[in-house]
Amino acid sequence: MKERMDSTPSVLRVALAQLAVVDGDVERNLEQMAQAMRAASRARADVLLLPELCLTGFVTGEALTRLAEPPDGPMHRRMRDLAVQQRLAVAFSYPEQGMDGYLRIATQVVDRDGRVMHTYHKTHLFGEEKALYKPGDSMTPFSLLGWPTGLLTCYDIEFPEPMRRLAFAGCRLFLMNAANMEPYERIHKVFVAARAIENQSYVVYCNRVGANSRYRYRGGSAIVAPDGTLLVDIGFDQEDVQWVDIEWETLVQARRDYDYLVDFRVR
Repeated sequence: MKERMDSTPSVLRVALAQLAVVDGDVERNLEQMAQAMRAASRARADVLLLPELCLTGFVTGEALTRLAEPPDGPMHRRMRDLAVQQRLAVAFSYPEQGMDGYLRIATQVVDRDGRVMHTYHKTHLFGEEKALYKPGDSMTPFSLLGWPTGLLTCYDIEFPEPMRRLAFAGCRLFLMNAANMEPYERIHKVFVAARAIENQSYVVYCNRVGANSRYRYRGGSAIVAPDGTLLVDIGFDQEDVQWVDIEWETLVQARRDYDYLVDFRVR
């Protein structure tokens, strides 16, 4: 993806939905996602980011085997149909059954016409995820309505290198979904701000809320500007859909006096 752009991307209205995902209940989760998409569509958002594993929640054993789907499975088709109905691009996550037999934590971005724009497989697996899933092995930019965009998931944010690599590849907008549990919620708030500042880019971070028998998820979803300004802060322990308009000129102004990507010397 080119660093220089032939034209300035238009203002983008970005929404995120902090929701209480129900582990193992796909139908309930699909209804919640549909409600969030309707809210974002009423707000005239261009794109909606949903939490990690928003369609299935965190499941293991037989439930994981039963609910994992190939890239064009029933869950994907229903989300694609919802995107068309609401005229809204959406990033959603589910356990993907690969043709090689491995399971991966996948996030797909589909446009308002239901076409797949990008698929990402979580690269850095946390804790017991390592016994359940195979890590992804690639991170590539994609264009979201003209915005050079990178997609990362949860634990990925705790390493500076993935976002920096995508920033060097031209990304200036980062979508990050998460299922980050207590007691790490405040750590992620620090990382979200740090990644935005050090890459002088927009970061959209969407976490789930609620609890199961093992974990409590507290949210903390936010949208942060390239200078670290908090544009959206849903806070902890509540469900909500919020949005904000982001502008390319803000990126230009963030680099007016210094540009970390240009000045960086250690390779």
